[in-house]
Amino acid sequence: MLELFDNLADRVRNPMLAYLGTPDDSGDWGDDSPTEVDLLAERRLLGAVMLASIHIIDECIDDIQTIGSAEAEPNGDLDPEIYADTFVWDNFPRRFRASYDSEFFAKVLVSAVKVSHDLANPNSERPACIAEEIIVNAICKYAYALLDDAGVECEVSLEDLILDDDDFELLFSEDMDGVENDPAMQRSLGMWLPPVEGWFTPFNPDRVVHPYAETSTTSPRVHDLYHLLASDELKAMSRKPDVVDTPTPITGLQPISEVVRLARQTSNADPETWVADHSDPERSFEALVQISHIAESGWLTWQPHESADIVRSDAVIQLVPHRHYPVGTDQPWAKIAMTSGVIMHIPLSAIVSNRPDPAIYQRWNSIGSSLEP
Repeated sequence: MLELFDNLADRVRNPMLAYLGTPDDSGDWGDDSPTEVDLLAERRLLGAVMLASIHIIDECIDDIQTIGSAEAEPNGDLDPEIYADTFVWDNFPRRFRASYDSEFFAKVLVSAVKVSHDLANPNSERPACIAEEIIVNAICKYAYALLDDAGVECEVSLEDLILDDDDFELLFSEDMDGVENDPAMQRSLGMWLPPVEGWFTPFNPDRVVHPYAETSTTSPRVHDLYHLLASDELKAMSRKPDVVDTPTPITGLQPISEVVRLARQTSNADPETWVADHSDPERSFEALVQISHIAESGWLTWQPHESADIVRSDAVIQLVPHRHYPVGTDQPWAKIAMTSGVIMHIPLSAIVSNRPDPAIYQRWNSIGSSLEP
């Protein structure tokens, strides 16, 4: 096994990992320089990574052959005895198993081959989509097990080096059931976790998914204008009062959807709650400015994304209204700081109401203070 690790180590050329076990090792060694034993262990870890990726490809090929010859249950369900030991069922989130059909298995196989190639490619970097992250995570765990079986000790965390983050792990949590269908919650948490249909969608235009597996994004867009600020120059412009608060007339507060329109009609406004009124946009905007002076934190009621069939109320630690958005169709908007600290630029057309509540900021601030060392 050790000889096999040694022979395969040089095949890992991905720059995120390839430096491990070399004289140019830039690992986190603190004040200590790595010993020859340390460097050899890292090289063998790379060999284990490549061996794990090869084994997983073989496993996926076997799985395709197994499920291809299987017949579905009379009710259309998958036979758990056939699927139980497959790579997909063992390594992909359990609560989505009903979606793992033969096409999904084929896409995982192709993605496993692509991931293995990326490990060997000196011009590749990190995984390109959610499915690739899950496969890489499985490779890392398999590599650790192989190294442990061979009696090699190595403290390197491959996941920290090769993965952007571990957000995908929330898909494995039963407590987070439904988060994949709530893009606004994901945005407020600073992450992106699409439904199964989006697991083969590239994270951004710079990432490349194998064309056999690649899918276009199916996630509804959050009512957040921030994505329009594609450069530092535009982001700086969104902070200039002479641009976003110029006194030229507001284009309007028309509701962004029928859901928002009905919610505004049925909202029972009290003196402390602002409810958007598109019939008099100037007066309504000025009322929001005045009420936001009471407290920037409060309860925001809004339609969080395009396909949401209800509005919801979120606690926010800051709401600052502005008259004009500097990019795209001109419209009034509000800079919103969620309780997670994520900043969003929400068009007023998606907002139903805002009720100031200084206690929200006070609680948020006290929690932050308690966490300081």
